Amino acid sequence: MRRTATPRVFRLASLLAWLKAVVARLGFGWGHNLKLGDAYRLGSTKVRVPLDGLSIEISLGLNEKRLHLYPETRLNPRGEPVPLESFVIVDPSAHRRRISGFLRLTQKKWLALGSADAVQQALFQYPPAVAEQHLVLIYGRDALVFRNLSDAGTSIGPALDEPRWIRDSRLRRLRQIFGGPIRLLPRDEAMRLIDEVITVLQGESYRAKDDRGLPGGLLMLPQRLTPILVADLHAQVDNLLTVLSQNAFLDALEDGSAALILLGDAVHSEEDGQLREMDNSMLMMDLIFRLKLRFPEQVFYVRGNHDSFSEDMSKDGIPQGLLWARALSERRGTAYLKAMEAFYRLLPYVVASPDFVACHAAAPTTRVNQEMLVQIHRHPKLMLELINNRLRRPNRPQGYYRGDVGRLRRALQLDPATPFIVGHTPIDREDTLWLDVDGIANHHVLFSANPDQVGVFTRVGETMIPLVYPVDALTPLINTLEGEVG
Repeated sequence: MRRTATPRVFRLASLLAWLKAVVARLGFGWGHNLKLGDAYRLGSTKVRVPLDGLSIEISLGLNEKRLHLYPETRLNPRGEPVPLESFVIVDPSAHRRRISGFLRLTQKKWLALGSADAVQQALFQYPPAVAEQHLVLIYGRDALVFRNLSDAGTSIGPALDEPRWIRDSRLRRLRQIFGGPIRLLPRDEAMRLIDEVITVLQGESYRAKDDRGLPGGLLMLPQRLTPILVADLHAQVDNLLTVLSQNAFLDALEDGSAALILLGDAVHSEEDGQLREMDNSMLMMDLIFRLKLRFPEQVFYVRGNHDSFSEDMSKDGIPQGLLWARALSERRGTAYLKAMEAFYRLLPYVVASPDFVACHAAAPTTRVNQEMLVQIHRHPKLMLELINNRLRRPNRPQGYYRGDVGRLRRALQLDPATPFIVGHTPIDREDTLWLDVDGIANHHVLFSANPDQVGVFTRVGETMIPLVYPVDALTPLINTLEGEVG
């Protein structure tokens, strides 16, 4: 594989010294209050802008770089924005037009804007006029506090609110892709759909054929496709809909510039009291199948351990694998059940590009090469390891560790710093992604089934970045939409 400059994911530790320097320059006192009605050039003292839902335009330098700061919201089932205790900072020249990133400012926290931050530089393409330490923002109890640190200056003023029609248009297009309301498909339609998906998988793009003439276990994506990675959706349909309606992800799928990669385990709820419920798992697969047919060369599913009917697949003693098989058989018939088994057998196990390498669970702990991954049907132990293993622990001596991650990168001829992304093992129940896990540089865990927030990895410019979005109640909202896409 052609080597390229490898994107890196932001690490807080690498900026600690810089942040301490910024803190040292903040000084004391809250400055003066400002009712923001027009553009205002900041001086050397702090300015407090009362919290009143106002969107703010920030101009760094003499209009050298403009950013917008918006109050973050979540949509309720009626499509009404519900304020959250956070703001997001975006580049309006890119936001909503192409895949981009943002910064989040949360309550009682502060954020420093400046070109010394490598991720900000990737996100916002700061010009030379933006200083290494340019502006500090503080989200206080009842105001936003701005402190200019640069001789080039900073001004702030009111910004237009985000246009609602852009998000509404994406929701309508998602409904159109699904073919109507987001509801379980009738039995005959579901059967036709999965049969068509299997036909596509038998000749799936970017997968070398194995010795049986079928696509092998390795999916190698070209760098021209911007990756959009999610993992372990576990029947949280709104989480996937939220991702597809945010940023410019759906637009990039439609124009052919991005690829959506699902790292397995789309089924089997992990929510308390929902472990036996299988209808949302069926609906999730209906949605994924619709997306695969609409974007056959841009939507990919990598196998996980829950993509199985095994009696060993259980959660808290509940045999989810067997319950999944029974639900499909009862609702859609034995032919559909067999078709789902065929779908599972056709899935890849590892996905890579010059930007990243990913699988559902773990790097192999034994020798591996590209040929083995392509001919993975010959290596059942390798299959199980990729979808079942976890990080090494005292009670798990067969787990993987730092050296195994490096060996997988070398086997795929990737740069040693290429991000390695897995799902399978959430570190806690509060978050949705974790960076540099176990102290392994550029080794990240992604769990996209948190009901409140959904994590995504994507590429902005040359850099792989993590993004987190509040989950919106989109299924009922999409189901109330009518009319054509505007």
